[in-house]
Amino acid sequence: RCLKYGVTRPYVLGLEVVLANGNVLRCGSRCHKNKTGFDLVGLFVGSEGMLGVVSQATLRLIPHPQARAMLTATFPEFRHAAHAVQQILNSGHLPSALEITDGFTLQAAREYLGPHALPAGDAHLIVEIDGRTQAVESERQELANLLQELGALAIEHHSDEEACERVWQLRRDFSYSLRNTGLTKLNEDIVVPRSKLLELVEFARDMQDRTGIAIACFGHAGDGNIHTNLMVKDYENPEVQVKADQALDELFHWIIESGGVITGEHGIGLAKKRWFADAVGEEAVSAHSALKLAMDPRGILNPGKFI
Repeated sequence: RCLKYGVTRPYVLGLEVVLANGNVLRCGSRCHKNKTGFDLVGLFVGSEGMLGVVSQATLRLIPHPQARAMLTATFPEFRHAAHAVQQILNSGHLPSALEITDGFTLQAAREYLGPHALPAGDAHLIVEIDGRTQAVESERQELANLLQELGALAIEHHSDEEACERVWQLRRDFSYSLRNTGLTKLNEDIVVPRSKLLELVEFARDMQDRTGIAIACFGHAGDGNIHTNLMVKDYENPEVQVKADQALDELFHWIIESGGVITGEHGIGLAKKRWFADAVGEEAVSAHSALKLAMDPRGILNPGKFI
């Protein structure tokens, strides 16, 4: 639900961190506003365990919404669903979640879950809203009318916790459906500006046609974080692995050139290490290296990762 509520960092007020030399650093506080010195909390939250080991965290909590509801809709083509994403946000709505799924993933889900698991259509949207009960009901109807105007083939309403959870279970089953194809899933969590959603999928389709590697796209359309999965046959074959790596290289460079980022959730780690410099630039690599050397001169914290 990052679209409405954001990522982890704003909810971390303070940290206790064990440094590489064994000293304990406390940064931040219990206060909701703090501009005392550098943002060390943000530095450690985003460090992938490479600068210190978090031993305590003070978190900001917010009230649980009184009500939530969902709409699911299918569209004839992905471009119609991508357009609907833009229109939902441009019309002043801020869903707690806004998920999009392409035709390849839907077909895999129908084969895994049964042909009637999803209505007909080549693209699927999940729209979740939450808040005060009366406001949620009003917004749900407004969104349903908007989706109808935008050409949805089928719209389903889900108005209680149990019904909403069934939708989220369906969303979780998309990953299992792709695994059930027997292909090796190379899961990439790239992010593009929302205006580039359609271009991303068109690029993926073109690359699929050129390489013969199937590509499944689904994920968090509201913030542009689309899981672009290369579905590779015979991945154990070294020649196929080389071909898949070349496809990933092409994908990541297109993402960078389009103003996106190569990871929105999973981090660089080992798998994306060789694209790190291309993604951030030489000066940023130097800054990362200097920070790492200052905080962990012996390289004992999460060694061998992206620096």
